[in-house]
Formats: sequence, structure tokens, C-alpha cells
Amino acid sequence: MELEIVEKDKYNLKLIIRDISLEMINALRRIILSWIPAMAVDEVIILKNDSPLYDEILAHRIGLIPLKTDLESYSLPSDCSCGGYGCPSCQVSLTCEVINDSKNNLIIYSGDLKTSDPNIVPVDPNIPIVKIGGGSSLIFEAYATLGRSRTHVKWQPVSNVFFRYLPIIEFDNTKCGNCPDKCIVSRMCPEKLYDFSDQKLPKLIKDPWKACTLCKACRENCPEKAIKLDWEKDTYLFFIESDGVLPFNVILRKLFEIFFAKIDEFVDKLEQIEIQE
Repeated sequence: MELEIVEKDKYNLKLIIRDISLEMINALRRIILSWIPAMAVDEVIILKNDSPLYDEILAHRIGLIPLKTDLESYSLPSDCSCGGYGCPSCQVSLTCEVINDSKNNLIIYSGDLKTSDPNIVPVDPNIPIVKIGGGSSLIFEAYATLGRSRTHVKWQPVSNVFFRYLPIIEFDNTKCGNCPDKCIVSRMCPEKLYDFSDQKLPKLIKDPWKACTLCKACRENCPEKAIKLDWEKDTYLFFIESDGVLPFNVILRKLFEIFFAKIDEFVDKLEQIEIQE
């Protein structure tokens, strides 16, 4: 397997992965989405709520606030020595106490949460939680734990993961340019990949891997069949969109830790079946 990073910023990672089967790359996608743990609020105790939202709706909004996660310092409740009852090894407490003494409305943000661990904080302090009126208050306690999104999406460590084939676009110069009128393909491509300003030979003005959706409109509508649109075998564009809960290097390292652990678990169970037979 060959891996190449083609683009990376704070919230997006784009890879080209070669020599990998469709089944394998889909397994990697599913592990990222469902099996990598993340921290999220799992319990909320409302002490005072003067906001227009019911306690249940407010608790739901608090639970969906993405929290920065430290996988080295915390354990899943099911793996913790406390048995999941809650201890400093598997739980982080967050509190909020906002009293609006003014006559104006006040918006309470995720940055108003106070946490027992400075490493476990909202990824963005400007996520609005609720608006309270003048003379109103909001006081609550919340407890965050590690979890997996196969239980609830609030524990999903990324915003999205998807992949698609790596497109290859080639022109047959012996055929292209034979049309008497301006090439119609420039109008057919929804992503505006082509430039036919010289009305002879087309040229790509965007990278195919960035914009081409493999809709095949160019290939199917070219009257001279001069455009070849294909994709590399066992080669995929792999996109990870993060909300900042985990760094990309942690996501990828944890991905393969879980992947190899699943293989070992499968082999162990297979051997047990063979022994019983």
C-alpha cells in the first residue's frame, strides 16, 4: 500500500491511497467513523434553567458540543477499573454557572463551560448553547466520557470520511479539434474543468482529483469520442473532515491499532472454533 498526502489543513486531510482494495479502504472508513473513541458529554444535571429551552433539549445541545480528546489519559468506561461508575480515569466534569444581571438578552457559549481538565475543552469557544433573558440564570453540571459513535453520533471523532476513485482524463489529439463549432463539452462539464478558448485543443484548468466527480458527461457527450475518462485501479482519494476533536496523526495511528486488534481477535476466535471441532 502506498499513501500520499496531497492536501492538509487544520480540519481537512486529503490522501491518495494506492494498491488497496475497495473492501479494505471501506473498512478503514468504517473504523474511523464507528470505532475510534472520542470524548463527549454523557450526563447533564440541570440545577437551574431559566432559558426558553426544556431541560431535555438543553442537555441534548450540550452533549453535541465537540470536545478535544486525550486518548492517552482516559479509558472507556467499560475498560476502567471503576467499572464505569465514574472516576478521574474515565470521566471529566464540566460546569456552567451564568447569571444575567442585565436587562438585555445574553447568549451562553461553549466557552462558558469550566472543565476539571484543561486538556478536555470545547474545540471552539463560540458554539452557542442557549440565550437567556435579563435576570435569568443557567446553572448545570455535566460529565464527559469516552465513547464510540456506533453507540451515539456525539462520540464520532470526525465530521465525515469518504473516498472516491482517482480520475484520469486524457485527450486524443488526433480526434479533438475536428468539430466545426465550439466544443460542447465546455458547457456539459458541471465542474467547469475544461478550457476551450482556442477552439482547437482543450486543456484542464483544474486538477481532476480536486474537482472531477466522474459524472462522465464529457466522455459521453463528445461527438468525436476524443476524451478518455477513467480511474486508476485500486487507487482512491481518501478524505477526512475533522472538527478538531483529535489530531489527524492520532486518528490514523488509532485507526491501525484498532484494525490490527480486530484481525488478532478474528484469528483467536477462529482458532478456538478449530480446537472445538
